[in-house]
Amino acid sequence: MTDRRPTLYLAGGFRSGWQDRVIESLPGWRILDPRSHGYKEEKLYTLWDLEAIRQADWVLVYQESSNPAHYNCSFEMGYAVALGKKVIYLNELAAKNDSIHRYTGMLRQSATIEVGALLEAIALLQRLPVPDGD
Repeated sequence: MTDRRPTLYLAGGFRSGWQDRVIESLPGWRILDPRSHGYKEEKLYTLWDLEAIRQADWVLVYQESSNPAHYNCSFEMGYAVALGKKVIYLNELAAKNDSIHRYTGMLRQSATIEVGALLEAIALLQRLPVPDGD
C-alpha cells in the first residue's frame, strides 16, 4: 500500500514551535519536520533534510523575524525549487520592511506562492485536496 497523503517539508527555525501549529492544522498530511531527526552533526542533519525535501510535494519556507538562520532556509528553498517542488514562501522581515523586501526578490520569484503570514500558509494548505485513506 502506498501512502498517498500529500507530503510537506517544514523549513524554518526551531525555537518558536511554529511547526506544531502547522502539524495540528493538517491532520491528513504527512509532515516532514526536521526537529524530529535529532541529529547534531551538520553532515547528518543536512543529508536528512535534503532527503526529506526530495520526498516532499510541498515545502513551507518560514523565515521568522526572530530566526537568524535564514541562510539555511534559503538553501533549502533553492534545493526544493531545483527539484521542481511546490514552495510556499514566508519572510516576516521582508513583509514588514521594504529594504529587506528588495533583497529577497530571487526567493520571492522562485516560490510557487508567497504569503504574508503563517495562518495564510496553513489556510492555503488546508484548501488543497487530501485523498481519503485506503
